[in-house]
Formats: sequence, structure tokens, C-alpha cells
Amino acid sequence: METPRTASEQLFSLTQQMLLAAQNGKWDTLTQLEQTRLPLFDQVFAGGIADNVELARQVLAIDEQTKDLVVAEMPRIQSELQKMKNASKANAAYQFIESFSTAK
Repeated sequence: METPRTASEQLFSLTQQMLLAAQNGKWDTLTQLEQTRLPLFDQVFAGGIADNVELARQVLAIDEQTKDLVVAEMPRIQSELQKMKNASKANAAYQFIESFSTAK
């Protein structure tokens, strides 16, 4: 695979990679790609979108698909976080009871 040469090509490639990461549930990768892509966004669109209207449309369309996948995943992530929080509370209660019962 040839490495993209221009900032516009890199921006488009990273945008596609972000969608692929979201489709595969690779959320850490998605976050890393977004951090890499952000400076390219500034570089490519620093003077506005007039010179890159088609690229802007393509990137926005792909970003919309990526956002839809992220939004759809949020309830599952929130559920996992709640389970972790509940497990932490249960462990803390167990530790408290254990320390109380061994203090006698």
C-alpha cells in the first residue's frame, strides 16, 4: 500500500481508517487516529474549504458514518462502565466487611 503524499490524501486516508476502526470496535485505535488527523484538518482547511469542497464532503460523509457507529455503541459502553463501578463498590464493601470481621 502506497503512503499518501499530500496532507489532503493523508486526511482522507485517516478518515477512512477511523471508520474501519469504528466498524471493528477498535475504539482506542479510533481515538489515536483522530488525534493524528486533527492537525491535518487544520492544515488542509486552514484557508477554508473553497479549495477542497469535494474532500470536505467526503470527509464529512465518512465522519457521519463513524459518528453513527460511536453513538450506537454508547449504551453498551455505559453498561460496561456501570458494571465496573458496581463491581468496585461490591469489592469495597467486601473489603470493609472482611476488615471489620478480622478486627474482632
